[in-house]
Amino acid sequence: MSTASSSLPLRAYFSHHKCATGWTGNIMHEVCMHLNLHIRIVNQEKDFQEYGSLSSFVDTEQVDFLVLANANHTDACSLPLYRGFHVVRDPRDVVVSAYFSHKNSHPTDEWPELMAHRERLQTVSKPEGLYLEMEFSRSFLEDMFTWDYEQENVMEWHMEDLTRDPHSSFLRIFQFMEMLDTPHPSSFEDTIRWLARTSNRLSHKGSRFMPGGQPLIPAPRHRMTSLPSSAVEKILHARSFERLTGRTKGEENTHSHLRKGVPGDWRNHFTPEHVRAFKADYNDLVLKLGYETDPDWT
Repeated sequence: MSTASSSLPLRAYFSHHKCATGWTGNIMHEVCMHLNLHIRIVNQEKDFQEYGSLSSFVDTEQVDFLVLANANHTDACSLPLYRGFHVVRDPRDVVVSAYFSHKNSHPTDEWPELMAHRERLQTVSKPEGLYLEMEFSRSFLEDMFTWDYEQENVMEWHMEDLTRDPHSSFLRIFQFMEMLDTPHPSSFEDTIRWLARTSNRLSHKGSRFMPGGQPLIPAPRHRMTSLPSSAVEKILHARSFERLTGRTKGEENTHSHLRKGVPGDWRNHFTPEHVRAFKADYNDLVLKLGYETDPDWT
């Protein structure tokens, strides 16, 4: 069965570096596996460069669900008609999270700039490393600043709200993207749809380990467009911070990609000098995103 169809509109998730992109992307991947939708994750421009544009990549690869992990407005504008959601994070927490991740845990595969940056971070103090990180993360923060936050077809989210209450947040997201089932009057119909989703999951399960991407358990695939809220809740429960890390939120592991899981951590690491340096370059961004209302925040 074909895994893509032009009859379905494109769905998209837009985010930025250190905005829980891996966690959210994995949730989207699981949802698409249940629905037999073709999901593709784009991390860098070179991922679609050979196609000429992001739009051509989506069309050629027959993408149903696009994850743009380092989103910028120019690439998003090139896409065909879509419906999606966009996630940002307090830029000060982005810098702190990036500092620990870039120093200790983030993969450096195909990112030579990060390899060089890591070598520097490992030879300087944390205060100096945070200054270095403010500069290294400049392009990610600039993409957040230049994003168009007034698009009717894109639902805007702060990562802090998304992670504080994932269940109600993702139900709202999937409802906005028209990917959430409405209850059916017939329990028989619900059973049939459950069997179809189970068959999709079995067909996909283990395929990344098999030659040619073949399914580990051969099963028919059924193209679907929406999930019931109960299925969404199970997916989210399996990907909670506690289940993924074995720690509670706030319990820190500086060598883990899921380091701490709480907002406002920048206050534990920024000195008054860091605040002044950050304001000099990024105060407009903090105000634009609504993380502060007073330009003289401390």
